[in-house]
Amino acid sequence: MTRGISLRKLEEFHNGEKSQFSVIYGPSKINCQKENESMLLVLDSSFNPPHYGHYTLIERAIKRYSGTSNVDISVLLLLSVKNADKGEKPATFDKRLDMMNLLSQYIHNEFPSLEPIVAVSKSAKFVDKSIGIRVNLFETGKIVYLLGFDTITRVLDPKYYVPQTLEEAMDDFMSHTGFFCLTRGEEGDKDDSEEFIKQTKYVDDISSGVFEPSIPRKWGSNIQIEVNNNSYCSISSSQIRKSLIQKDYTSVEGKLPASILEYIIESDREAKSSIFI
Repeated sequence: MTRGISLRKLEEFHNGEKSQFSVIYGPSKINCQKENESMLLVLDSSFNPPHYGHYTLIERAIKRYSGTSNVDISVLLLLSVKNADKGEKPATFDKRLDMMNLLSQYIHNEFPSLEPIVAVSKSAKFVDKSIGIRVNLFETGKIVYLLGFDTITRVLDPKYYVPQTLEEAMDDFMSHTGFFCLTRGEEGDKDDSEEFIKQTKYVDDISSGVFEPSIPRKWGSNIQIEVNNNSYCSISSSQIRKSLIQKDYTSVEGKLPASILEYIIESDREAKSSIFI
């Protein structure tokens, strides 16, 4: 990887005051095929650092939707830099973009037909992020955001949209947007635990009107929740960072792609400190 590209492109993005979205790596435009339905899978995360939990979510979504005939799938890794003027919590945004690019290469190696895109946004809400994506990258087709269960409940929490109702704020957005979620849990949790049951029933509860009038039942068809039962279901970015701050690299092997761990080790060596301090 050519170091410094992420920093330069990030500075250009910040200096463009009117720009709310910008592609850093990958194709600058997705050309949709008319004969096929186009779908953009968007993982919007802090990527601090990117790890196999992120990859699992992407992998499961690709497999879920690629089984549908006549669907062209693209993948977008999106980093929000809205609060950059207040200071970045480590790692810095340019280093996260470097690591996101390495994750995109890992995805491409696993799914050669895909060329994932890495981009940044100054928007905080999904509705506003989608506007930037539509204007700059993906004009038509369905956008599907990839989330953990805790995030989807925050997205659909009416308190974040006051004085509008949730339906007023998101109804148009939900007409052409979907969510793909994996359940979240800690190691040792039983499949029949109250929290697990709550997660797996969430979509059915929406569709049956349990949350009306706050969440319209028609939105249930836009949300897909699958059980995450692999070894990465409880992976924690904060725990990974704690180990990396101590330069305990061995303990995080197998939790993130080797190329990303190698980048972190090399960056620590150059900085003579952890990039997560």
